[in-house]
Amino acid sequence: MKRQVSILHLEDDPADAELVELNLAREGIDSRIRVVATREAFVGALEEGGFNLVLADFALPVFDGMTALAIVLERDPDLPFIFVSGRLGEENAIDSLKNGATDYVLKNRLSRLAPAVTRALKEAEEREELKMAEEALRESETRRIQLQAELSYAAQIQASLLPRNLPRIPGFDIAARCLPAKEVGGDFFDWLEVSPGVFRLTLGDVMGKGMAAALLMATVRAAIRAVAQHNRPAKAVQLAEKALMSDLDNSESFVTLFHGLLNAAERSLSFVDCGHGYVFLRRADGSVQGLLPRGLPLGVNGGKTFREGIIRFEKGDFLVLYSDGLIDARPELELDNPAITARLRGDETAAEMVELLLGLTDKVDPLPDDITVLVVSCIPEC
Repeated sequence: MKRQVSILHLEDDPADAELVELNLAREGIDSRIRVVATREAFVGALEEGGFNLVLADFALPVFDGMTALAIVLERDPDLPFIFVSGRLGEENAIDSLKNGATDYVLKNRLSRLAPAVTRALKEAEEREELKMAEEALRESETRRIQLQAELSYAAQIQASLLPRNLPRIPGFDIAARCLPAKEVGGDFFDWLEVSPGVFRLTLGDVMGKGMAAALLMATVRAAIRAVAQHNRPAKAVQLAEKALMSDLDNSESFVTLFHGLLNAAERSLSFVDCGHGYVFLRRADGSVQGLLPRGLPLGVNGGKTFREGIIRFEKGDFLVLYSDGLIDARPELELDNPAITARLRGDETAAEMVELLLGLTDKVDPLPDDITVLVVSCIPEC
């Protein structure tokens, strides 16, 4: 044995106790044995604890081994218990095992003692390891349930950050949806009326997915909202990046962003594209127009300046913004701006266009990346 074994031995014959100790020592079992002969001493020793094994004579003058077994099973059912007795008939031996004894050894066959002790200790260790593994699994499952609940709550919070109501923009129809690849994600869209008939529109995609991207997403959204009320798109993005730079540097992340200012009366959209690129204007005649200029993402150093572009809507035109998750979900479709346009008739509502595009990924589970689609259409009455 590699470790010392602490044994409680119930035995009223000192000579027999010594034979047991000598036998174990001869077989290489390093043991520390405490010999007791009365119920009081036996119970007192159990209360002190620290034993790896109990050996017990079957019959003592005032205290029998079966009672001792019952006491052990009540206090510590995993503690190995071996009868070592000179008077243990076959019927008693079977009863002892049925009642919870680990093994039994006759005193005239002590050669069986060391193997019985070794086996009992090994089985006890295996039971303890199994209990520890089961406890670890229970703790892991409990933690998993807790994490799932936390993620579900985080998903609810994140969903609540997205606009709940469609804005009423004179002459325009707008819709958007976001599908996170996990419970939470790094994509977002936002809109807000900054003055009568003038609306701020934003779609962002934080590098990565999951909780880390979701935390950055909330930070980026807050930063854009804080500066967009009173600033043109280029200035707003510049101020937002300045506020976000330390967070983006520390997280070694970046954000692609499309931020625009829609003037309903002028039917114009001033915009800044920060490394996003997944946007096009589909004209009423079916032609597709990309939007330029385009700059670097937020968080990518390069001494950049943000330049604004501008488009003007005509009746029947619509603008489609989407994140790269739409392409990644179905690479075999080879989606690009013309391919996406080909799947749209042009007379759908904005909401119908959004659902049609998201429908391309219905059979993809799990999604490889977050997907966000935002559509702005200039309705015929505009």
